[in-house]
Amino acid sequence: MKKKLSFLLLFSVVPILVLSQQPDFITEKFFQDPDVRFNTPTLSIDDDRFASYDEILKWIDDSISGYPGARVEIIGTTPLGRDIPVIYLSNGSSAGKMRVWMQGLLHGNEPAGGEALLFLAHELLTTDEGSAFLDKMEIAILPVANMDGYIAMNRRSAGGYDLNRDQTKFADPVSIIIKKAYIDWQADIAFDFHEFQPTRKEFSGFGNNGASAFYDVLFLPSGYLNIPEGLRRASKEIFQAEAEQALEKHGYTHNFYFTADESGEEMILNKGAQSPHSSSTSFALSNAVSMLVETRGIGLGRTSLARRTHSSYIVARTFLESALNHKEELQRIVAEAREATIAACNEIVVLNAPSYYNTDVKFIDLETGDLLNINLKIRDAENLSPDLVRPRPAAYVLERSCRKEIEILSLLGLQVELLKKKRKQTVESFIITEYRESESEWEKIKTVSSKAEIINQRKDFPRGSYYVDLHQKNANYAVSLLEPESLNGFISYRVSMASTGDTLAIHRVIKK
Repeated sequence: MKKKLSFLLLFSVVPILVLSQQPDFITEKFFQDPDVRFNTPTLSIDDDRFASYDEILKWIDDSISGYPGARVEIIGTTPLGRDIPVIYLSNGSSAGKMRVWMQGLLHGNEPAGGEALLFLAHELLTTDEGSAFLDKMEIAILPVANMDGYIAMNRRSAGGYDLNRDQTKFADPVSIIIKKAYIDWQADIAFDFHEFQPTRKEFSGFGNNGASAFYDVLFLPSGYLNIPEGLRRASKEIFQAEAEQALEKHGYTHNFYFTADESGEEMILNKGAQSPHSSSTSFALSNAVSMLVETRGIGLGRTSLARRTHSSYIVARTFLESALNHKEELQRIVAEAREATIAACNEIVVLNAPSYYNTDVKFIDLETGDLLNINLKIRDAENLSPDLVRPRPAAYVLERSCRKEIEILSLLGLQVELLKKKRKQTVESFIITEYRESESEWEKIKTVSSKAEIINQRKDFPRGSYYVDLHQKNANYAVSLLEPESLNGFISYRVSMASTGDTLAIHRVIKK
């Protein structure tokens, strides 16, 4: 492995230089770096740049690979030929241990998470406190998920995809590589570290001459209702709550993650995630407790990078402490979620409706540096209500034309039976009654919104059809992707093709 990681590929690049968008007086007033020394790839460099690909691999080789508790595995290569390393950490036997997955830099221009996770990995291997964690849990760390994007300091992959919007259609090969590694790891807990852009055009009307979001860290759990309730509650009531306390202890600020929507008469902030295309939801559909963390950083270059790295590290370290302190409770919650999914008893929430409320959100006046409290309407996807509900079937039968759908379901850990002989089956079938393409292209496709009616029929399925029994651990992926109206399901993302009046090649098996 040492030879593998030290090999200097032909794709070495010019060091990455980045400009900052944060005025110095605001940095001095609100976002000074902590008195902490980091030996990580970028923060150990004196130049105003980010570590190169070769420097990152050499750092992992020098600082991680030689320790007995570490195993570094190259899980694949990017379209531009760069290795994607995952660091696996554990002491001794795996018996009774919780499995944790942590990843950073899914967006290539959000480097603090990667620095924080590398710092954490080294600490886990070199301190008594770290060893105590590894005695009780096994940890997989993917520090640079989007290596090509990172080298270009670009949010997207080399293929032009946002990898955090590619967890339904899997159009980018890197998305497939990462998801396979995650599914194979069978995580009990999963965390994804990002950075957010504090100064946005939507905030240009705040203050004297525009404003910037105030917070160091924003939290994004998932409110998606096909995730078992215990997992959703644990992400907020255990991991987010205790990480917020730790941030406050170190002088860092926090809030819920939000994006701004100016399409109506008033600005609305979107809170939370309800979409399977985002990691916090996608991870949780494997029946893991999941959280996405956003640190203030996009557009700042190396400004406040030590602060951004330290705040990300505080959250990551506290997540591990929470997992250790609540080990039995979390293991019970995860086990109950998996048992309920395997029992296939819960209804499917095909469509969700967010709740609304108003609250004060803090911003910084970019001209004066004054702190602004602005009362805004919140569209809350952490607290959803069911809008379209269906009974959960015992299984789905997919016709032979559904090869791409089956490839994705298999990638997501679903066991699929290939029918070896003709089978007559009573099913519910979908007839598309409404099918509308979006006017603009998104992630290289025009997304679809659809409606369907269900008919009951006794149907012959020929040899080579696919039978997906829902009495299995990862079945929540199937119910989230196969119902035609589902937000970001296979119809929405054009994995499954249809037109108005079509009977879908996806059928629901009625429970007896």
